Amino acid sequence: MLKKIIASIVLVLVIFGTTFTTFADTENYIKVDVPGGSQEQRLSKEMYLPLDEFNAASFGLKERFDGITDIFYTENSGLLLLCGDESRLVRINKTYTAAAEINVVDKKGQPIDFDGAEGIYADVYGNMYISDTANARVLILDKDGVLIETIEAPDSALLPDDFFFKPTSIAKDTHGYTYILSLGCYYGAMMFTPEYEFMGFYGPNTVESSALDTLAFLWDKLTDSEEKQNYSVKTLPYSFTDFSFDTQGFMVTCTSAITSSKFGANSDTGQIKKISHNGANILFKRSLTGEISSSGDVNFVETDLVYGAAGQSIDAIATSHDEYIFALETGHGKIYVYDSECNLMSAFGGGIGSGDQLGLFKKPCAITLNGDDVIVADLQSFSFTVFQPTEYGKLIRQAQSLYLKGDYDDAGEMWQKVLSENRNCQLAYRGLAMVSYNKGDLDKALEYAEEACDYAVYDLAWNKIVAQFVADYFAILVLILVVIIIAVCLFIRYLRKNNKKLINNAKVKLLFNAVLHPFTAFDDLKFKNMGSWPISIILTLLFYIASVLNVTSTGFLFTNTLLRNYNSLYTVFSTIGLLILWSVCNWLVCTMFEGKGTFKDVYISTSYCVMPWVVFLFLKVILTNFLPLSTAGLIGGIETVVLLYTFFMLAIAMIKIHDYDFFKFLLTAIVIIFFMILVVFVILMCGILAEQFISFIAEIYEEAVHR
Repeated sequence: MLKKIIASIVLVLVIFGTTFTTFADTENYIKVDVPGGSQEQRLSKEMYLPLDEFNAASFGLKERFDGITDIFYTENSGLLLLCGDESRLVRINKTYTAAAEINVVDKKGQPIDFDGAEGIYADVYGNMYISDTANARVLILDKDGVLIETIEAPDSALLPDDFFFKPTSIAKDTHGYTYILSLGCYYGAMMFTPEYEFMGFYGPNTVESSALDTLAFLWDKLTDSEEKQNYSVKTLPYSFTDFSFDTQGFMVTCTSAITSSKFGANSDTGQIKKISHNGANILFKRSLTGEISSSGDVNFVETDLVYGAAGQSIDAIATSHDEYIFALETGHGKIYVYDSECNLMSAFGGGIGSGDQLGLFKKPCAITLNGDDVIVADLQSFSFTVFQPTEYGKLIRQAQSLYLKGDYDDAGEMWQKVLSENRNCQLAYRGLAMVSYNKGDLDKALEYAEEACDYAVYDLAWNKIVAQFVADYFAILVLILVVIIIAVCLFIRYLRKNNKKLINNAKVKLLFNAVLHPFTAFDDLKFKNMGSWPISIILTLLFYIASVLNVTSTGFLFTNTLLRNYNSLYTVFSTIGLLILWSVCNWLVCTMFEGKGTFKDVYISTSYCVMPWVVFLFLKVILTNFLPLSTAGLIGGIETVVLLYTFFMLAIAMIKIHDYDFFKFLLTAIVIIFFMILVVFVILMCGILAEQFISFIAEIYEEAVHR
């Protein structure tokens, strides 16, 4: 009984002993790729540091910046601070040393009320655009704040009857076309000509659908009725929350993504997109193997870090002159810096709700760029904070820009400097891997590529190494192959000539016959008592060893597990434990269903069935240390075939030893699987109860000792 309690406790500790890495709000971190296609967070050297926090008092203004809703900077207009809740517009110079109120007036000099305005923008000529959300209009002002023109809800057949014009953000492209985001509009950005004539909608988000959604749509069409239509619910795409144009003239958009489950939302990918001139998303992410996928499949917010119960929401975005994307996540006040391939360069900020430290926020609401400066406005602290790049930040941006342009060699020295300051920088290892490959230093390229988890560069270097090896030793390799073939032929001739067999032991021979002739082999196992306990135990141990090696010793190009997170105890449960659990449950269930097999028959036949899988795993471990990445599909296909054949053998074995037909086997298999799940559940519950009981005893002991 004591052994069972200890085993249950160990099981519970293994299952619930997972630790979660969390970082403080003030810490800078990055995301790095790890084997298996997932990502993890790592601490990083600061790419940006706060310069100062500025409020009205910083500029000698009497009224504080109440109701900040947006902030925007251009060279011609300076830094524009919109206090939309107070109908105020403030201009601050580029060095943050002076500020002045802008009197927004009409052509007659009368003040204009724009309470509830949510967006401010300025074009290259210094004209300013206020998204007067509450008043359903856009105010176009000259650089002195005098009204030039007003854009109101267009009268167009392209607009649906229930459309409400509530502009929240505005921007212009290099050709003079104006784009406006309207609150709650899921059709995309509203597009206007240089003369402010409405043209239509541009670049909307789409709703992802699956095969089940298609079948549901067809069913709804077949069973459609007026009553059903009244109760139907449509899934609509998420609307843009902000957008910006990059230096190439492409629109970069962000979509609010509330990932907290309590909101019931499922928008956990594609929060940032880059829209081409034809409306397609051209922002992509390069995978570990070099394949390209759309940013619609990328999660731009957190997966592992937990800051609280609130969801995450990217509500503001800005793009730099060197094509970096700065996204403001308002749920926790984080600023994310992404390059043009969706690599997270840095994440900083935080402090949501407190903001009691420079660089942290209470309620951030907007972001803009002044050259390399990052400026974030805070609604609740009535201020804005300026972040400036560190020397490390400038260095890594310059190096990554050269890398993305293909200037690998020019970036080599910079990457070495980056690595000397931050050993966690995966981008540096990736850049140095490509530099080493271009220089012909293939061994170094393999080393850097493995550290960077860059399968593409590793595969390029490895292919060259293998090709060079084959070219250098081709004659010797051919000679070895010929010798092996001749030796095998002579051995087979010797066996036939002397009428000898390769395997004489009948029980060992049965093991191999089970793979080649499962029907007759399992008949012999059942009726001739040819099964062997020692062979079964050895196979079980080999099953465990092969599974461990499959994780720990597979070639790098085929690795999908982070070794430092690997626990071999899980493999014990999934191999030895699974075989024993299946055998016990199979014997118990089939006994109730008139099965004729004993526990010995079930266990031995089950262990024989895993032999093809064990052999494949050993071969996979050996071959994947030599094969290129291009063979991954072939290895995966063979793996599927071997696994299916293993299950086929298991089905034949159960049919033979229990004397079942196929349909009775299916029925009992379902019951066995259900029973296995029930047994695991009971073991977990016993473990939890045992843990609670031990904790209770420990507390009583502590109380007794201290009193």
